[in-house]
Amino acid sequence: MTCLSIQGEKFFVSEFGAYSNDNIDDTQSIQAAIDKGISYGSGSIIIFVHGTCNLSSTISITNASNLTIIGQGISKTLLIGTTRMFIFFAQYCDGLKIASLSIDFDPYPFTAGYVVNATNTYLDIRVQPPHRADIDQRVLGLIRYDPIEMRPAFGPNTYNFYQVPPNYANTSLIRTNILRIPLASLTGLNIGDA
Repeated sequence: MTCLSIQGEKFFVSEFGAYSNDNIDDTQSIQAAIDKGISYGSGSIIIFVHGTCNLSSTISITNASNLTIIGQGISKTLLIGTTRMFIFFAQYCDGLKIASLSIDFDPYPFTAGYVVNATNTYLDIRVQPPHRADIDQRVLGLIRYDPIEMRPAFGPNTYNFYQVPPNYANTSLIRTNILRIPLASLTGLNIGDA
């Protein structure tokens, strides 16, 4: 276990039933540890050990004062969201710190790929594994991705597109791994964009 130099009352999520690497939903146990830390008072520390914790719903952090949520390192502590959700939702907090852990999703809550056809009424995207073609969905936003830096593009390559498509304008699979996204208007995305 990593030696912590943070001062404050410590609450291990494992003491509340969140056991790493068991493939069991840890949401309620993690929420209980965070709630206990918040109720204890300012400076509490919520500690994750090595391994993967699974979450099926959002962890709420409300009215926390100088709360620290810490793992054992970004390559050692992983929180996996198993549904479309936010991992954490924080409100009315002061001095909240979340460190030394990674967050991921399985399945991903978004679809990624490359534009293979672009018109003013739709985009066709070649879905890149391990992403899945998410069919029969309304797409409200698109962002350009930088595949080299492995993050949303920024600087001169930044592009975000938000729309309100008609209720009947849902995604469809037009060929194997080709997802059609209906558009309400022309986008700045071009063939080859990620």
